[in-house]
Amino acid sequence: MASWLLIDDSPQEAKAFAQDLAQEDVLPIEYISASEAEAALGAGELKPAGVLMDVDLSNELGPLRNGPGMSQSIRGAQQKNLLQPFPIVRFSYRSKVLENIGRDPSSDDLFDLKIEKDGLSDPAMRDAARSKLVGVRQIYDALEPDQPDLFSVVGLSEDFWNLWGSSSFQTDFEIADRVHLRASPLIRLVVHPGLLIDEAILGFRLGVDRVVSAGWSAVVDDLSDYAFGGVAKDCFPRWWARGIEQWWQEKIGGDLPLAGMEIEQRVEQLSKRFDNLVPLTMPKGSMGKRPWRYCLLSMEQRNELVPVDPARGVKIKPRSPMPSWLDPLYASLGIALRNREDPRLDKNDLKRLLPYARTTE
Repeated sequence: MASWLLIDDSPQEAKAFAQDLAQEDVLPIEYISASEAEAALGAGELKPAGVLMDVDLSNELGPLRNGPGMSQSIRGAQQKNLLQPFPIVRFSYRSKVLENIGRDPSSDDLFDLKIEKDGLSDPAMRDAARSKLVGVRQIYDALEPDQPDLFSVVGLSEDFWNLWGSSSFQTDFEIADRVHLRASPLIRLVVHPGLLIDEAILGFRLGVDRVVSAGWSAVVDDLSDYAFGGVAKDCFPRWWARGIEQWWQEKIGGDLPLAGMEIEQRVEQLSKRFDNLVPLTMPKGSMGKRPWRYCLLSMEQRNELVPVDPARGVKIKPRSPMPSWLDPLYASLGIALRNREDPRLDKNDLKRLLPYARTTE
């Protein structure tokens, strides 16, 4: 099994990260210097399972290099079929990303994933990072050497894809002529909420505190027919968002669309079928009673997943255009007010929600 390569300019620290993150026989990771990686790239001998790329490589002796620049060279060689396809993951401290990239979105498409070094001492975050890396490699493996059709990759029949999927996504996937380009929409599909949602977002949308609800596992079991069954499903447990809404109407018998119901109404309806469900409590600073999205700023700054009611949240302009099959970005009102100089925040939303500002304090 080929190893992942961690390209970094701090050898001792990088070797420690590689050792802590690696899993024998599942996720082997080795450190390599930027100069060694560059030499292997030039000779056409860079053949890892994937690359973990630091953004700042300036501490290494020799010509000045940076992670986005080296990633661009790799993608260029892959586009010309001079290099085998493999994923590239941005792997850096949050402070280094802000210092070297800031809010510039130009390098975003170079990376399949972005994993921050901050917090990887936490076993849960480390396990989550491992699962993502294994899953991304599985997606690449599924796309080569043959080019499978979309339906086998996402694990749906054409009929169900027409119900739960997106023609725009299908176009993005099918027009790509290289493995790394075909992998890109698939990875975004499983990583970012949109057509698929993870268990945390599922809990938000059902209005259930899944951590303290003894009956939560029964809800999840009941949703098995609506779970993602495609490539890397074990690494990315997800559910089809439109499938959940179909389940709500057909099996739960909701009188109103799920998004239009308040937390108490959602749990009351669910409790007719499931026992021991505790309603979700909206955290301080996040207004509203109809949670549907998550707070991007809370995730960026504190790695905290906070539910957001879009009617009482602040829209966030993405750094680069997002496809229509991904959910729009939001911030909770409380953290938006504390970061009101962030140029991504929708100023009209901030103005509209100012009358509610006191209740977030």
